[in-house]
Amino acid sequence: MAEQQSELADRGLGSQGQLAPALRLSLPNRLDSLEFARLALHDYLAPLALSAKVWFKLELVLEEALMNISLHAFSDADPHQIGLQVGYDGQALYLRFEDDGLPFDPSLAAAPVLPTSIAEASPGGLGLMLVRKQARAVDYARVDGRNQLTITLDYR
Repeated sequence: MAEQQSELADRGLGSQGQLAPALRLSLPNRLDSLEFARLALHDYLAPLALSAKVWFKLELVLEEALMNISLHAFSDADPHQIGLQVGYDGQALYLRFEDDGLPFDPSLAAAPVLPTSIAEASPGGLGLMLVRKQARAVDYARVDGRNQLTITLDYR
């Protein structure tokens, strides 16, 4: 298994108020990285005593972003690393995903066409919409050939 590492950074990600030290993870672009990331977030955020509602939002956003990057960002079958940095301040949680995959700005993606019946429904295609609905903000930048996706969630 490719190496999975976590370490504390000097500061968090937000732009408001005092920031907690950030959690930094380097994850292989494999589906089994999700559980490692989820457990690391639980350990890191445990002192905040987050509500079940916030945990639900956080895990949904984590799963959708990490799985979409792992499944869709890379045009080859080679191993790649996905960076995940998590920080918080007094108002919000910040999750920044970084990868060297194909450029993808989620703000330019069209909203999905929702099925009008169960018979028309098919799995997939709603993850980005779910993330947008849960997040305070979804920001994207392409920096030095890397995607940076920052998702801000309220936790108070």
